[in-house]
Amino acid sequence: MSCVIWQTAQANDKPVKTFKIVTDIQADGTAGKLIAEFVKNVEQKTNHQIRFKVFHGGVLGDQLQYFQHIQRGVIDIGLINSASIESVIPALGVMNMPYLFRSVEEYRKVMNNQQVRQALFDSSQKHRFTFLGYLSSDFRSIYATTPIRNRADLSSLRLRTISSPTYMQMLASFGAVPTAMPFGELYSAMQQGVVDGAEGGIAGIYQAKFSDVAKYVLLTEHTRLTDFVIASSQFQNSLTATEKQIIEQEFAKISNKSIEFAEQNERINKQKLIEEENVTFYPVDKDEFIARVKPLYSAALTDPDKANLLNTIFKIENRSF
Repeated sequence: MSCVIWQTAQANDKPVKTFKIVTDIQADGTAGKLIAEFVKNVEQKTNHQIRFKVFHGGVLGDQLQYFQHIQRGVIDIGLINSASIESVIPALGVMNMPYLFRSVEEYRKVMNNQQVRQALFDSSQKHRFTFLGYLSSDFRSIYATTPIRNRADLSSLRLRTISSPTYMQMLASFGAVPTAMPFGELYSAMQQGVVDGAEGGIAGIYQAKFSDVAKYVLLTEHTRLTDFVIASSQFQNSLTATEKQIIEQEFAKISNKSIEFAEQNERINKQKLIEEENVTFYPVDKDEFIARVKPLYSAALTDPDKANLLNTIFKIENRSF
């Protein structure tokens, strides 16, 4: 049962469709602002025949909770990161593979490719949702409370990561000890020595004030976590062809803009970390890290569902690994 709310527009008496969008982020953050822009643009382009009610900050539950509501059609649209999706649809863990994207240009080319969109659609259709678009974050690297100048310095370090099998396997392949814990516990965990550091985006180190305790960053740039915006099947089926086209076009604009925002945020916050927080950044030989995660790809290619998506991406990137 879709949660679309039918109303009557005073101007022309055509039915107005109101849909729910749910996130676990704050409205004043980059992603929140981009979603607000999408809402505004769609409402204007449809002459306010489509409207949205946006619920931010996890007020309707965490990602996995409202993901289930999207599958049931109780919620129309939600923001789900690629790690959360992997926990319920393992095949989509491909999007979390380390060094799947080795430049922002590769990321943009793959994420905007129609074949990839179709592969994602094929993976999601049987789970009663569809992909509407994506919001990009910056590349993720490794930061710690002690100096980490190269891969050898990661040996036996306890590093916090998100609860994703792919991320856990990745850190283990680097020689570290992966530790899954909620993001909100990370600051105190580093402060108290429960973990030695973490992997994550550069912008987040400054914004979350992790630089108070973690002054060393190894620029591994191993993954680029993606926030997918997904919609219920009922939502898609309730749209006319014109409405669907408007919504897809407007979100495509927001997706592209999110890449530019992510790159800008990374540059600005990296400079702040250097100038204001005295954080030291160490470049790495990525070839060494890439070689260590090759077994993850060999394993993924034995899974037909993962292999389909992975080979589609490799073809776009014009490489086999």
